Amino acid sequence: MMNKLLSRLDWQPAQATLIAGLLVILGFALSEINWWFLSLVALGTFGPGILRELGLLNDQDEFQRRADRRAGYHAFLTAGLFTFLYDAYLRSGDRSVGEAEISVSLILAVLWFTWFLSSLLSYWGPQKTVSRVLNAFGWVWLVFNIAGNLGDFGSLIMQSLLAAPFFLMAFVAKRWPRIAGVVLIAVSCFFFYFFDLYKIIGPNPLERGRGMVIVLFIGPLLVSGIILLRSGKTVDQT
Repeated sequence: MMNKLLSRLDWQPAQATLIAGLLVILGFALSEINWWFLSLVALGTFGPGILRELGLLNDQDEFQRRADRRAGYHAFLTAGLFTFLYDAYLRSGDRSVGEAEISVSLILAVLWFTWFLSSLLSYWGPQKTVSRVLNAFGWVWLVFNIAGNLGDFGSLIMQSLLAAPFFLMAFVAKRWPRIAGVVLIAVSCFFFYFFDLYKIIGPNPLERGRGMVIVLFIGPLLVSGIILLRSGKTVDQT
């Protein structure tokens, strides 16, 4: 019955697309019971694309992949422009609403970080991208600590030394990527729990701001580690 209907519509969706559509419908229907069921809508909408990008689902031809990626880029441009304008609106005049500002800024951080890292990966490849990201972390940390400790030479030296692990991992990432990947994932998990970054919901403004730290600090380290583990290469001298 369903196949006949789809053939009349001249539409031959993949099995994953049908399952995803069912999840979306169920999510919206069950949201009347509990809003957490909207997570089914998210799973149905974005799940197949994530699986395809991870190489775990291969049900599209080249034309379909190009169409999906073009649509995704259009969605990025539209959502990014709208969200930036909305954030500017919330923060201007007397319209500041606290929680909304933090939420919208966090969405912008996720959107920008995903686009930026994906662009670098497409341009440089896994190992060179991760190496340069880690070098950038090291230089930012170094400059930040030099500027903040100009009046205290001892603190300047000691805190600036904390930039050394970033430069070291940048070197290791290009030569032993799998080792670097394991270390980066372990370090990310350590920072996540050591600094209580999982406590992002609460009345304390510091807790509400931890989401941004996760995206812009933990996120690059964790994703870089995963990228290196999946790269499958051992040496990149470029």
